[in-house]
Amino acid sequence: MVLQAHGRTPLSDYQRFQTHDVDEAREIVARHFCSHRLDRMTVSDRFDACQHRIAGEHLSLNYLRYGADVTIEPGELTDFFLIQIPLNGTAEVTNGCQTVASGRETATILNPDRHTAMRWHAGCEQLLLQIDKEFVTGIAAKMSGMSLGDGVRFKPEFCLQGAQSSSWYRGLSGVVHAAEEGHAFQAAPSVRQRHIEEGLVMALLEIQENTVSPLLSRPECRAAPAILKRAVTMIHDRLREDISLLDLSRFAGTTPRNLQLIFKRELDRTPVQYLQDCRLNLARHLLLAGNGHLPISEVAELSGHRHLGRFSVTYKKRFGESPRITARSKMYC
Repeated sequence: MVLQAHGRTPLSDYQRFQTHDVDEAREIVARHFCSHRLDRMTVSDRFDACQHRIAGEHLSLNYLRYGADVTIEPGELTDFFLIQIPLNGTAEVTNGCQTVASGRETATILNPDRHTAMRWHAGCEQLLLQIDKEFVTGIAAKMSGMSLGDGVRFKPEFCLQGAQSSSWYRGLSGVVHAAEEGHAFQAAPSVRQRHIEEGLVMALLEIQENTVSPLLSRPECRAAPAILKRAVTMIHDRLREDISLLDLSRFAGTTPRNLQLIFKRELDRTPVQYLQDCRLNLARHLLLAGNGHLPISEVAELSGHRHLGRFSVTYKKRFGESPRITARSKMYC
């Protein structure tokens, strides 16, 4: 892994404690994260707990080990996400109804509103990225252009072997090294620190499956005609309303025919098709975030669909499964 290339423990200048006492380790770790149960699985291995930690404005970097085989049960984290990246050893992590066998190729993301229980096997050492829940939700809302009443929930299993995820991990490693060199995570807030924290979270939202992923597929319009930008903005701002081609063309300042030609040329679809795609993306977000608690009829209405039967047909055609199957998905339970 990238962080081990230098042959030393990350953040070693920022040690918060080292102890052989289970109760002391539990108490100090709880101050930085949340209250939790910490139990040894056997007395034959050596308990040698150690934490290194440096905090920024909305997130903190941590190195943590226990040495021995332990179980950790914090329950719900409540107000922060926790990304756990094994540097050595393995762990079994349950967040909600998902259980992940975590190792050097597989990290985990703990969602704050789901019960968490873990077993760190002897020799497990992890890099932990703690991120304020409201910070993640705020960035996701800005990226999606939508108010996210249910917040964000990630798929707990975070594979580090893909091109995008390995690139994200290299970026995180760079942040750790910058912190070690005193170039980041300084006491006073700064524009640089804000950019670092926002960059890590934005990239994470883009590469790791989450309940907001369906809303992040907005096309890149920076080099597109102003007419297209205005029409796309109107569509995203008024997804739940009845919008006609004439409404869009008037708002964009062109004729319906010209607007259709621009959409076809730039996005390879008509304005109405783009509007329908956006509504279906919103419906998928609502179904995934709701975990079956929202009636399908309400999801249809909230996403701008007026005909329930037609909604179900078009949804299945787009995503390959019915709205009901998506609502029953266990990915974010």
